[in-house]
Amino acid sequence: MDKDYRKTLREEYEKRRPDMGIVCWRSGDRMWIAISKDAAADYNSTFFQLRLGSWTNKEMQKAYNDDPDSFEWSLLKRLEYKERDEDHSEDLELLYMMCMDEYPQAKQMRPGKR
Repeated sequence: MDKDYRKTLREEYEKRRPDMGIVCWRSGDRMWIAISKDAAADYNSTFFQLRLGSWTNKEMQKAYNDDPDSFEWSLLKRLEYKERDEDHSEDLELLYMMCMDEYPQAKQMRPGKR
């Protein structure tokens, strides 16, 4: 790859605005949610770990092992960008708390983290 092409790719990557918000995995009536700053990357990482059998949430991993075809992923709530480089952590935390109120049956997807 030449330097100009790599530079262009890097600039495009740095300008991207990945979907962020609250991601959700469902299996039947069970639901797990988490904060995500990059929903697509979060999906890929979680799905890979579930298939590998190494997801840290043992309850969620067991549910996946029991019936992987029942699992559905969604971006439950999307947070709009104010500015690309701004820290959205507080807004995401508030959105997470709102989702926990709206979906009381939901559990944390990542133990010890939101």
